[in-house]
Amino acid sequence: MCADKLTSLDRAYRPDIDGLRALAILSVVLYHAGVPGISGGFTGVDIFFVLSGYLIGGHIHTELRAGSFSYLRFYRRRAKRILPAFFAALAFVLLASLLLLSPFEAAQTARSAFAATLSASNILFWMTANYFAPKSELNPVLMTWSLGVEEQFYAVIPVLMVLLARIRRNWILPAILAVCALSLCFAWGELRHSPMMAFYMLPARAWELGIGVALAVAELNRKRQALPVPLAESMSMAGMALLLAPIFVLTAAMPFPGPAALPSVLGTALLLAVPASLINRRLLSLPMLTFLGRVSYSWYLWHWPLLAFLRVVYGGDPPRLAMLLMAAVSLGPAILSYSLIEQPFRRSTRPPAPLLLRYALVGIAFPAACSAVWLTHGFPQRFPALAGMEAAERTLKADPCLVGENDQPNLSPACFDLAANRPSVAIWGDSHAAALAPGLRAGANAQGYGFVELGKNSCAPLTGATHYVPLEPLRAAACTRFNRNALTLLQASRGIRIVILAASWAAPFNRNWMDGWLTPDSAPQSSTPSLETSRQLFTESLTASIRDLQAAGKQVIVVEDTPNFDFDPMLTIRTAHIPARRALSFWFGAADAADPGVAPPVAESSIPLSISLLEQTAAQLPGVTLLDPKPALCTSSTECAYREGNRLLFIDSSHLSPEGASRALRDLRLPAVQP
Repeated sequence: MCADKLTSLDRAYRPDIDGLRALAILSVVLYHAGVPGISGGFTGVDIFFVLSGYLIGGHIHTELRAGSFSYLRFYRRRAKRILPAFFAALAFVLLASLLLLSPFEAAQTARSAFAATLSASNILFWMTANYFAPKSELNPVLMTWSLGVEEQFYAVIPVLMVLLARIRRNWILPAILAVCALSLCFAWGELRHSPMMAFYMLPARAWELGIGVALAVAELNRKRQALPVPLAESMSMAGMALLLAPIFVLTAAMPFPGPAALPSVLGTALLLAVPASLINRRLLSLPMLTFLGRVSYSWYLWHWPLLAFLRVVYGGDPPRLAMLLMAAVSLGPAILSYSLIEQPFRRSTRPPAPLLLRYALVGIAFPAACSAVWLTHGFPQRFPALAGMEAAERTLKADPCLVGENDQPNLSPACFDLAANRPSVAIWGDSHAAALAPGLRAGANAQGYGFVELGKNSCAPLTGATHYVPLEPLRAAACTRFNRNALTLLQASRGIRIVILAASWAAPFNRNWMDGWLTPDSAPQSSTPSLETSRQLFTESLTASIRDLQAAGKQVIVVEDTPNFDFDPMLTIRTAHIPARRALSFWFGAADAADPGVAPPVAESSIPLSISLLEQTAAQLPGVTLLDPKPALCTSSTECAYREGNRLLFIDSSHLSPEGASRALRDLRLPAVQP
């Protein structure tokens, strides 16, 4: 985040800016620590963006006016202020990863760190934000996304301002405001199509930094004239209200950024514009706030990795008190980083060229180290048994038959095996169906059948309904197209005799921002449907799918969902196999530090509801078989297996491994193949 310490346009120190930094970092840290009431603390990043644009944009414009701007000196300043503390935090993450993380986790962390050294981690996180992506809160390098946005911005804005200054200097402010308007409109539009792009990518975030640049340029152009006292005080009070309100009012389930970021951005800009107000002079300049503001960059770098590793050690969400204590503990290394790394390097008087050369050499060494961990797959020889289980985990994620962005089923021989001399079994559904596919393929082939797999993430095999997920608004239309294409293929393929429908049937009944809900069409949804509406639509659409298949002469089998857990079994298994992680888990008193191989399935109201609706639908349609895989995996209603010896049965909280799929379907008997 913004680490520049020259905090006004005439290079005089403004303690109120450090106070604003303090509010920003406190909101971010407390939000990440799960403190109640700080539901919108993520807006602290937006405050940082405005401050960064104001400070750095002011420096650029000051030097342009004086005719002394130099790209070399500009990036020398950026390198001195950003890189030393960044490299120190990154070195800690890499070393801790080799100690605490599994081969797969360490490789993924190293890949993220590699992207971070290139100021491109935000691009990586956007590109890899898919259904099977590891939980973001377990990624120790996630905090670097905002640094990527900033550095990409500062690769562009100096060039733009220099070009405009050479053409006509008074065009700089209008051009920046125009770019801000375009960026805000882009962010607003992307919220409907690609919320993750709007969150991570520079085009949707540039307006936040640009507002800060525009304010600095405007002040320099008019040589900062004192505002009337009543106006300045009113602006400061309005600014503080706009800045604070989102921290307590917004939630992660709301579309963001875009218009929802306006209060934070405008509030910060208003407070920057009135340094002489009472709020700026008395409140924001309090010594404790200014101290936290000075160490805010290092605290931002250190708090997230420590919280992420704490979650790893706990195998999920730690107690709130543990999170808060770790957030407080992270202030220690932040202070050391500020005192022993940030300050000495900032005071360096080494000329730009040799200094940048040294940073470049370090910048080469770090990507090389990250590449070594990434490309060796996290040094699997550290934990060979665990590496073997993780290989099974990757099977589903690499399944070519489970299409991602595409809405056309994969018709390659590996997914659409219609041999002329034998009938085939097809499975149609979402990722839970794809998880069952290896076991079903083996069973079908053993009983003389060919095999067809038609799957798409988060798309239950329903006709006349689709799955709308606010986080991925385009998925609803893609699901509709995919299911239409899949049904047409199944109806037209005479060799397919049996169709198995499988899905995470309960997911649409959670009816929240993450899991979404059922809708009869793919139009954007502004409100959550009632439970009764969802029940009726589910029954009607499942009935329509079954009847369409039966009308085409297919035998239909509906598979209930497998058990789900309220934790990720793979995290528990990893803890059991990694000595340092296991020791810390027991030391912290983590409830799931042991790995018994069995656990109670999750008890959510949506699960028995979906089972009841499946049973009702199957009972009303002659010829439909309803298969329950749970008895093959569970010895009772409170004990289901996720591991058997060194054989992994679940790759996460709800998806079976290939071994688990074979076990779940071991009692499936298909009709004998007729000669």
